[in-house]
This record gives sequence, C-alpha cells and structure tokens, in this order.
Amino acid sequence: MGIYRNSLHLLAVLVFAPINNGYAAEPLAKDDVEKLIAGNTAEGQNVHWEKGMTWYFHKAGQIKKVDEHGNRGKGSWFINDKGELCVQFKRGGERCRTIVPRTDGGYDIYGTAYPEADELKWIFSRVLPGNPHDL
Repeated sequence: MGIYRNSLHLLAVLVFAPINNGYAAEPLAKDDVEKLIAGNTAEGQNVHWEKGMTWYFHKAGQIKKVDEHGNRGKGSWFINDKGELCVQFKRGGERCRTIVPRTDGGYDIYGTAYPEADELKWIFSRVLPGNPHDL
C-alpha cells in the first residue's frame, strides 16, 4: 500500500509540476521586446568574448555596436514571430536571441538555434532611451 501511495504522489508531482523552460523568468513577448529596444541603447557584455558592449537599435532596423576597446560594427535587426530578437552583422549569419528579464533590472540574452541554443550570449545591464552614445 505504501509503494502505491508513493507512486501516486510522484505521478502527481510530475503531472502538476510547472514546466521549466530553463530560464530564470519567462522570455519577453514580441511587443515587450519591441518596446524595450526599438530606438534605444543597451549597455552590457558580450559573454562569449568577455567584452563590455554597447548596442544601439535604430527604429528603422539598423543596429550599431561598439566594444570596450572602441571596435565598431553595424548590421540589421528585427523581431521574429516568436518574439526573438534577430540580428545580422557584416561578419556572420543571422542569429536570433531570446530576451529574459533579470531581477536586477537587466536582461539575459540567449541563443535560440543550434549550436547556440539556450547559451547565454549577451547581458544587457541596462537599456537607455535613445542614442546617448551617438552610435
């Protein structure tokens, strides 16, 4: 009888447990991503390259970036139907990212497709209105 009851308890836990997507919070929806970045500047870090970065997301779909060493780049961005931020720079193909809010007011940005799926790519420490760094 005890084994049967324990099995039912385990089954209930598995069935009714919240589904975990692997993120600390739910990713932003498409409209929220648009409100966050369109026409704004994100300051943070490129996790892979371990560099401080600043990104400016022009409302017309251009992106400009500069790292802590003054290296600059530009490309394009859009938000796909899944609410992922997709970017393409001169070097490299199109990459889409999931934006997940953090409790400190920043955002973690994850890769969405192999080989980067669920890999932390960027951190936005803060998002500023407009283009205060004149990128």
